Amino acid sequence: MFSFSLIIPTYNEEHEIKSTLKYVLDYLQRQPYSFEIVVVDDGSTDNTVQIVQKWSELYNGVIKIIPFSQNRGKGSVVKDAMLNHTKGNIRCFYDADASTPIEEVQKLIDTINNGYDIAIASRALPESIIEIPQPFYRQTMGKIYNLILHFFFLTHFKDTQCGCKCFNEKSVSIVFPRQTLNRFSFDAEILFIAEQHNLKIKEVPTRWRNRKESRVHPIKDSSKMFCDLFKIRWNALTGKYK
Repeated sequence: MFSFSLIIPTYNEEHEIKSTLKYVLDYLQRQPYSFEIVVVDDGSTDNTVQIVQKWSELYNGVIKIIPFSQNRGKGSVVKDAMLNHTKGNIRCFYDADASTPIEEVQKLIDTINNGYDIAIASRALPESIIEIPQPFYRQTMGKIYNLILHFFFLTHFKDTQCGCKCFNEKSVSIVFPRQTLNRFSFDAEILFIAEQHNLKIKEVPTRWRNRKESRVHPIKDSSKMFCDLFKIRWNALTGKYK
């Protein structure tokens, strides 16, 4: 029987994290496999770490908190957790607001158990169900970003940014040591790296519900994401992903 690691990156999530921990713990405790929940905090300035610490004391060995003193970016803390703080045969990073219902993770686990190296939840497939949509401007930003990814031949996937992705041990050992981006475009980079190394990836339709407004600034952060795509292409040309 495999073991499962759920990585939850957090940054100032004091209003969400308690309900998310209860929600995912209730679900995982009913499953036949062993699991761990690893909350990796990206320099929160609120009470997120203190809240998770209480849960980790209550569920010692099941929930743990890895706090960083400074904000490093979601991509950086996910990479650190994947490589240094988890031990599951299957490892998944998962949004702290549980926008993807935890029950949907089982589809990704089943996909990996059926022979894939990576399974990614997708909001953009015909079978996907969007229960609570994003604001219109956020939907538009996502579509434009994905068009740019396709234009630069960086991906063929319809949704690279959904915050729920699962990896087997092989893919973790190949992808994350080569990851260079720390913030919003790291999802696109790790999928690009995976395809460069011929890993088997499947995009899986999911249920999804917008739970809160994104912290992504529509102008400032969009320009950074666009620059990151040039970095991915440059890294590929200079052999950094080999």
